[in-house]
Amino acid sequence: MKILKNIVALVTLVLVVASCGNGTPSLQEYYVNNADNPNFISLDIPASILGVASNSLNEKQQEAFNSVKKLNVLAFRVNEDNKTDYESEKTTVQSILKDTKYEELMVINSGKHKGVVKYLGDDDTVDEVILFGSDDEMGFALIRVLGNKMKPENMMSLVEAVQKGAVDSGALESQLKGIFNPS
Repeated sequence: MKILKNIVALVTLVLVVASCGNGTPSLQEYYVNNADNPNFISLDIPASILGVASNSLNEKQQEAFNSVKKLNVLAFRVNEDNKTDYESEKTTVQSILKDTKYEELMVINSGKHKGVVKYLGDDDTVDEVILFGSDDEMGFALIRVLGNKMKPENMMSLVEAVQKGAVDSGALESQLKGIFNPS
């Protein structure tokens, strides 16, 4: 009888451990696990680094911009020595982002540059916006846009403002170019 209880306890323990995870880390775990990896560059950037011509933003765009607090950037710069690691890490990120909890906003495919924009949240509130872009010659960047009370419709309006040049993303672009093309 004691052996049967031990077997039942062992089977229960195995089932509990197996159900704790599917082997793929969460996006947050991925950031934390790779922040100190020498192949990665990790940055936390306040939203204030983006130059905003506030007089050119409408009310929705201003509300969206004010809801953004920071950007978490994790970038992998590929070189001859780490191409295998790059492919493995890119596959891991793509696996994480395939989770159905991430809603797809946009797919980018312009030749050698590929990317996706997704968000985590529901129809009323966006918890975070995720941008993932890769170039097999340069590497990839994974950017999490974090904020408070972000709304999907406002975020799309902010994307339009960025496209029209109302938000000067040049400072962020120059930092990202510095990551991939150090002088």
